Amino acid sequence: METVFVLFIAIATFLTRIINLLSVPIFTDEAIYIRWAQIGLGDPAQRFISLTDGKQPLFTWLMYPALKIFNDPLFAGRFISVLAGVGSCLGLYFAARALFGRKTAVFTSLFYLFSPFALIYDRLALMDSLLAMFTVWSLYLEIILIRKIRLDIAMLLGVSIGLGLLTKSSALFCLLTLPFSLILFDCKPKHKIKRLLKWAGLAIVSLIIAEVMYNLLRLSPWFYIISQKNYSFIMTFSEFMKSRFAIFWPNMDGLWQFVVSYLTIPVLIVLIIGLIFEIIRRDRKILYVFIWFIVPFLALAAFGKVLFPRFILFMVLPLFIITGNVLANFTYFAWKKMKIFLLVLPVIFAYPAYVSYLAIFSPVDLPIHKIDRDQLFDEWPSGYGVREAIDYLAQKAKTEKIVIGTEGTFGLNPAVYEIYFGTDKNVEIKGYWPMYEVPKDLLEDAKTHPTYLIFKERQDALENWPITLIKKIRRGKGKTYLLFYQVNPVKL
Repeated sequence: METVFVLFIAIATFLTRIINLLSVPIFTDEAIYIRWAQIGLGDPAQRFISLTDGKQPLFTWLMYPALKIFNDPLFAGRFISVLAGVGSCLGLYFAARALFGRKTAVFTSLFYLFSPFALIYDRLALMDSLLAMFTVWSLYLEIILIRKIRLDIAMLLGVSIGLGLLTKSSALFCLLTLPFSLILFDCKPKHKIKRLLKWAGLAIVSLIIAEVMYNLLRLSPWFYIISQKNYSFIMTFSEFMKSRFAIFWPNMDGLWQFVVSYLTIPVLIVLIIGLIFEIIRRDRKILYVFIWFIVPFLALAAFGKVLFPRFILFMVLPLFIITGNVLANFTYFAWKKMKIFLLVLPVIFAYPAYVSYLAIFSPVDLPIHKIDRDQLFDEWPSGYGVREAIDYLAQKAKTEKIVIGTEGTFGLNPAVYEIYFGTDKNVEIKGYWPMYEVPKDLLEDAKTHPTYLIFKERQDALENWPITLIKKIRRGKGKTYLLFYQVNPVKL
């Protein structure tokens, strides 16, 4: 029976992530990562290209086979996150079962299935779903290691954390939480000192494996950029000591808004009830799970310079084990009162399921935090209008050479056009930043080839420029537009 449920939840998670996978327009970071993957796939010498921007390369490496299989690069990139989402759901199931049993595991996986936070990011070509999957499996393996104290488990844990570190630096918290697993250590059996020392030795084995895997990145001369990039998002310790907690409370307010927005109020109420109940019971297992959330959460509040909702995805997932345990305990007490149980379930899951439905079938109507709305739908990082421009340009490029000029030299422009036209000999792509007039080389190109200019940020009228508007496409429900022009040939 358990095998049937595990198979069901895996398939259900996969389907909710894969259906209408392209309904959200490409997002600027997605365009960058997919383009890196294409470059690395085409040239082995560029396999570490993501390090030029301080980003670990595993996510782009995993795209290589997907880019070979699927025709649409965006689908290929997002497919990796879909698989990561399935992996996270299964990892949460096994972690919850290891701690509390099958009933808690079932409810935990259902919370993940219906979570709009998990679903939205499992449908985007970003590193965060992959990081979340390795975090969840590291949690599970740490639980098993402290109980069984075996070398094979320690090795698997080291590999899981190492893969996380090859995905994103935030996986460091999987190492920092390792000592906290001692909360689960059974002090009753004989030879507990011997077992404790053995665990410590195996924990060091896990640490060594993870560090060796991460330090493979030193093969690239760009390895040092990782730390530089990290410190553009978080404060150094010396910066923290100067300002102390100057940004802590503002960050706490912002992070709390992320949690409320994405966990949704019904799930948050269940979580708070669970925490209060288990604090009264002094349940060490709940404390251990909560540490996986609160330690990175407080660290981000104290040191974070820049905050995005996706930064907390990996730390939020363990909370589903707590909510799952609440429902499991509730069913134990309320099983005879089935009517109450059947009434409570829809109340808890209805709103998360509704938001998840919108994410699949009507994403532009998603009631999510403004930061993500602006990034994914309403402001210039969103790729609204890109598909229309690409379709138009693809038709033109079938019969003649064209030139595409973009406002921007890194990011959505020109990466998204390079993704779809990078190997087309009939298309030449040029990026410009900043742009105060039509570049002279584009005016020169316009004399011999159809030449186009695409703006991602500029919104003001350009009547005096030698260009003709082809498309003006509104982004989501915002007040910005993608502006797509053809350059008119003029005498210089």
